Amino acid sequence: MIEFPYDDSYSPPAPVCQVSFSVARTGQSVGPLAAILDTGADGTLVPQRCLDAIGARRVMETGLRSQWGERRIVYLYLVTLHLGEIELPGTYVVGDEQSDEIVLGRNVLNHLKIWLDGPENISRLSRG
Repeated sequence: MIEFPYDDSYSPPAPVCQVSFSVARTGQSVGPLAAILDTGADGTLVPQRCLDAIGARRVMETGLRSQWGERRIVYLYLVTLHLGEIELPGTYVVGDEQSDEIVLGRNVLNHLKIWLDGPENISRLSRG
């Protein structure tokens, strides 16, 4: 089990973890970087600059709808996601050109056991 403190720079404090991304083809990786745990997000968003840094290739084009109903075309990338000792190969992520924030959505969170302890401001993760 991996334990992470909540990020107090958000109001209220937000559950976060440290993640890294890699691509087997290039052998490149980036991270660890802070990522928000978002059980309401369908997919995982990663800043485009991070994906460019590791030489991740576009796999497919799809549409994305924000919580405000905004729709836009985005590109999916196939990476290996690392959370400490937990490795999730073959993870599709959205390359986000509009934000520097990493958002872990349900496509990743559904592979994990997650315990959000709001009163203690701690999140705990383990492999599902």
